[in-house]
Amino acid sequence: MSFFERWLVNSPFRARLQRGEVDAFIRWARPTAGDAVLDMGCGPGTGSALIWERLRPRLVAAFDFDPAMVALAERRLRRSGIDANVRLLVADATHMPFADSSFDAAFESGVLHHVPDWQAALREMGRVLKGGGRFWFAEPSKGRLTRGLYRFLPHAVESTFDVEEWRAALSEAGLQVEEPLRRLPLWDICGVATKRA
Repeated sequence: MSFFERWLVNSPFRARLQRGEVDAFIRWARPTAGDAVLDMGCGPGTGSALIWERLRPRLVAAFDFDPAMVALAERRLRRSGIDANVRLLVADATHMPFADSSFDAAFESGVLHHVPDWQAALREMGRVLKGGGRFWFAEPSKGRLTRGLYRFLPHAVESTFDVEEWRAALSEAGLQVEEPLRRLPLWDICGVATKRA
């Protein structure tokens, strides 16, 4: 991530947008109370805190590749008084340190277009979700990354995808898209996918 993008991720502007994203995710398909929930690419912990506050799951496991982000998330959650049943760790999305079928639900917002082998990360998502578990996602397409603010944020070509590539990778990972796909202010590939039993 560039310096500017890191600043954006930690800005009040991004935190405000994440509130809307989590609320939209819940409207699209509400997770069940008592779920074990995964937050992929937790960044500074804004989304993890929102997931905890809105859903009160049995467990939130949140990870990021960047140790500095995990440290920020730990401080944010501690300041918010959220420490029970939340596990934060440094991890790689393509090699998640969780057993097969560990989670009932998983959330990801603007993470996978930073992962060079994003297809491997989706396969890992399919592995760690239980049969019938749901995956909420929000990503920019290849085309979106060439417009607006994104033009100033360089992204590696191998970590970009269009809608059809995304659908194919989800299917390969054992995840079935719940139609329709949607849009959010920053993202044009958004929705929910269910792990095939």
